[in-house]
Amino acid sequence: MFKIIDDIRASSMMRLARYLPPFKWHIAGAIAAMAAGGGASSLIALILGKLTDMSFYGKDPLTVYLAPLALIGISILHGGSRYLSSYLLVRVSQSVLLEVRTMLFSRMLRWSDKTFMEHRNSELQAKFVNEASNALTRAAGVLTTMVRDSIQIVCLVAVLIWHNWMLTLVSFVVAPLLAIVIRWVNRRIKSLTRRQQLTFGELIGTVLEAYNGERVVKIYDGYAYENDRFREVNEKIRTLSLRQQRVSAAGMPLLQLITMIGVSFVVVFALMQAQSDALTIGEFTTFLAAMLLLMPPIRHLSDLSGSTATMIAAADSLFETIDEIPEEDPGTRELKNCRGAVRFEDVSFTYPGKETPAVKNFTLDVKPGEMIALVGSSGSGKSTLVNLIPRFWAATKGEIYFDGIPQSELTLKSLRDQIALVSQDVVIFDDTIAGNIAYGAMRNATREEIERAVEAAALTEFVESLPDGLDTRVGAAGNELSGGQRQRISIARAFLKNAPILLLDEATSALDTESERHIQRSLDSLLVGRTAFVVAHRLSTIINADRIVAMRNGEVVEVGTHDELLAKNGLYAHLYSLQFRHPSEV
Repeated sequence: MFKIIDDIRASSMMRLARYLPPFKWHIAGAIAAMAAGGGASSLIALILGKLTDMSFYGKDPLTVYLAPLALIGISILHGGSRYLSSYLLVRVSQSVLLEVRTMLFSRMLRWSDKTFMEHRNSELQAKFVNEASNALTRAAGVLTTMVRDSIQIVCLVAVLIWHNWMLTLVSFVVAPLLAIVIRWVNRRIKSLTRRQQLTFGELIGTVLEAYNGERVVKIYDGYAYENDRFREVNEKIRTLSLRQQRVSAAGMPLLQLITMIGVSFVVVFALMQAQSDALTIGEFTTFLAAMLLLMPPIRHLSDLSGSTATMIAAADSLFETIDEIPEEDPGTRELKNCRGAVRFEDVSFTYPGKETPAVKNFTLDVKPGEMIALVGSSGSGKSTLVNLIPRFWAATKGEIYFDGIPQSELTLKSLRDQIALVSQDVVIFDDTIAGNIAYGAMRNATREEIERAVEAAALTEFVESLPDGLDTRVGAAGNELSGGQRQRISIARAFLKNAPILLLDEATSALDTESERHIQRSLDSLLVGRTAFVVAHRLSTIINADRIVAMRNGEVVEVGTHDELLAKNGLYAHLYSLQFRHPSEV
């Protein structure tokens, strides 16, 4: 028991305790109920001994009536206290679980892109679902068992000492052996539990990959491959669970054996005292009943080694995730009423763990209202450069200026308030069409404003064809929409924000030719007076750009208008000729 308490003191469970003050009366009530339940067991031993003496020595006829009444009354007290304490503690644990999960989600939203890359989707799901629940739900069970059974043990030991201190000393001979077994079980299960939690993350990841890639699995006959992957991870979980069960199952018989050895010594010593008339039948009954009643709470406390190990491992993992360093926001200056002037001065960026820069020595002075197109083959650094503008990644060298203010001095919120983004990887939420367009800080947009954004994004005809119009729910990840419809909702979202700086990363890549023409006309209207950075695969969409920046291996190769770059007959002219003369090669 003391080893378990030491583990809890040394673990992240102490951090969870900081959430408990608002529930102090619930906890106090639960502890009072557990104390009543724990003390009820000692009353059983006392009453059995007293009734035995009254019946065998005093021949009192009242014992026939008193015995069942006393035992039923104690049973009601014991059962009622267990119900009340369990309900109150589960209520507290679920309330704290709500707070912890909310905090974890809030912290996750503030992570940097680097931190998101380091965590697998499946690992996060395991933390939200399994680890948070294990930490809090098991905490309630552990606290209940520790308090109730500890009180029961204390009361029963007091009964033992009061009746016969010599017999009690004999029973304590096995205590060191019990402590050694509990310590061994606790250490082994904690280690196995942590490994099992990591493997559960792998299992969820395997399921999600197969679920999301079901069409690839079907087309490329990946059934056997996916089944083998799943079986391999599942086998790991089975092996770890069996090892955990072996340790737990071995611990219980060992504890029972050691306890029974202690009881055997006590019985022998008690019989010797009885033969010398130093012990009455009632006293022996009380002592033996107390000894036997001690076994369940001792067993419960020994079983806590597994629950405590799982609980602590889950809490440690949970707080490791919560303690992830949030996205750095060192800026102190606010960017308001941005004109859209953006200047890159010798900007370079290298992804963590990589040696070759994704962007190298990029310098460009962009005037307000200019449309800058970024072109190049895959891996040339176009999208990386766009991601540096809202500081999804911070430049490892150089500086980006907005209206003459260094990006590093700006707060992230004020910087991003001036930017709208439409990316190739469209993000649609399980909400209505209107909710997806008027997302986040735009939730208070009027219906008319949303409708204007819908019209600008060429969505009006589609929305009017739906029975609920803008109030139609789109399903998880927009799975009830086509790729082009999802892309246009994303574009409508950017229209509604009406920011002075636009980032268009393959914004029309998922559109058919007719929709693209509608969108292009809308974009041309939106771009007037605004600064835009456009990453385009279809070069026809950026012919009218003020300047086109052709990139290769993270570096600027050439800059100019469409006509100027064609005249140079360089990289851009090569890409243009490939696309319009041999589209299949691009």
